[in-house]
Amino acid sequence: MNDARLIDYYAILNLPPSADLLGVENAYARLSNELVYRTEVDETAADALKLVNEAYAVLSIPKLRVEYDSEFFKTEIERQRRLAEAVARRSRLMANLIAGSLAMLVLAEAAGLAYLAREHLGFLSGWL
Repeated sequence: MNDARLIDYYAILNLPPSADLLGVENAYARLSNELVYRTEVDETAADALKLVNEAYAVLSIPKLRVEYDSEFFKTEIERQRRLAEAVARRSRLMANLIAGSLAMLVLAEAAGLAYLAREHLGFLSGWL
């Protein structure tokens, strides 16, 4: 599986990564039939057929496909993980900003009420 990450088997079979097993089998059947026919007249078709067979051998076996995908899409998976972490950090920051803002509003309201109480209710003037 070391070389698998260097070769895009999905591109070889002309498939999206979301293709199911039936899609892999259909693409393989179509391409291999065409390449077998072309090997008689085109010497590069034999090399292409080897790649198609290799791609099918990996993508048609679920365990091998999972291993291949984890290596082939490692960079994308890491990018998505970092993106999710950044979103979580921004969410925490916003939650903290909102909580801090609400705390400031409560303190300002309490200070205003204390001021009014001191001015209009003389009995608190000694405490404040």
